[in-house]
Amino acid sequence: MSNTAAGPHHPVREDHLGASTFVEKGWHLIAQGDYAAADIALGTALELAPSDLRARSLLGWAVMRQGRYGDAMKILNDVLAIDPANGMARANLGYVQLRLGSVLEAGETLRAAMGQSRDPKAALYGNFYLGLLHSSLGDSTRAREFFLKSIELGPNFIEAYYELGRAHWVAGDETAADRAWGEGNSANRFSLWGRRCAEAMRVARAGQEPRGYS
Repeated sequence: MSNTAAGPHHPVREDHLGASTFVEKGWHLIAQGDYAAADIALGTALELAPSDLRARSLLGWAVMRQGRYGDAMKILNDVLAIDPANGMARANLGYVQLRLGSVLEAGETLRAAMGQSRDPKAALYGNFYLGLLHSSLGDSTRAREFFLKSIELGPNFIEAYYELGRAHWVAGDETAADRAWGEGNSANRFSLWGRRCAEAMRVARAGQEPRGYS
């Protein structure tokens, strides 16, 4: 159903029902790793319903994963200004801060995201991004703890298996690394990260370094 947002001169009709189709499409594309297409779908959702915070938060995610960190930070901060309890926006903001080199700030933001229990995905990604943070600091032990926790929260979260394998590999435990990648590939061999797990196994067995998170 469309809603009318009352303005002094120019009422704006928001089609939340129509936007919801593009929001769901955007989320599906993010899950598939097609961030550019998700960006387009979520932009369409916001054209239909500019006040849709879920669409805006997901747009920040899609923009972030394309490496446009400045744009992503603005979008995510805008979401949090309206909804400070939006755990997923806060978790993604922490990832942006990490990518921009603000490690201490990122850690604080991610721990805050994990404490916001309204969205279970926030706890999952908060743990995952903290794993990436500790990997960036060379702390494989702590990184593995956070990746394992994210897998516990989301057994089909294949990205975490991939990074858990890398953390094992960096720590010199090639057997555990191969096992983690094998489990990730078996969980969903046809997904983007399932294929990357298989690639990591091949690369590591050839004595080369598997690529980092991207």
